[in-house]
Amino acid sequence: MRLTALTASLLAATLTCALPVYAEHHHHSTVHSAATAQHTTLQVNNAWSRELPPSAPVGAAFMTIVNPSDQADRLISAHSSIAKVTELHAHIHENDVMRMVKVDTVDIPAHDQLVLAPGGYHIMLIDLQRPLLAGEHLPLTLEFEHAGTLDITVDIKSSDAGTAADHDDHAHH
Repeated sequence: MRLTALTASLLAATLTCALPVYAEHHHHSTVHSAATAQHTTLQVNNAWSRELPPSAPVGAAFMTIVNPSDQADRLISAHSSIAKVTELHAHIHENDVMRMVKVDTVDIPAHDQLVLAPGGYHIMLIDLQRPLLAGEHLPLTLEFEHAGTLDITVDIKSSDAGTAADHDDHAHH
């Protein structure tokens, strides 16, 4: 089969336009497909949140951030389209009372990991724009001091997720 100059030009133009779109789609579908996301220097594993009643105004996201690199990093912010405000929080023990406080950053040491879990560091989702329903997912963008931004998808689990029984079940896998 012989291509005319016009046909060859149209084919080249079509491929030039289609390949970046395919590459962009492929990149996003890989990053958003699960609760695990890989960055060039950081990896986020087991990102999850609890199902909440439809009227709940706030929720929280939990995960493990692994830093295999030689350079420490810092989580400096998080953003989600399902919450008007997204903040980094920690639980502190003060005067025999456990309370939650907003923090500006959270350190991730080199060759170590940061666990965001109930009763510890977590990401607060304030003024939710839609209910958190088990089996669904929520988008979350994490911003790091050195690694930049990382878009992840957070799995929404049943309301008893994160309990002692839930952790015991996962210990056997």
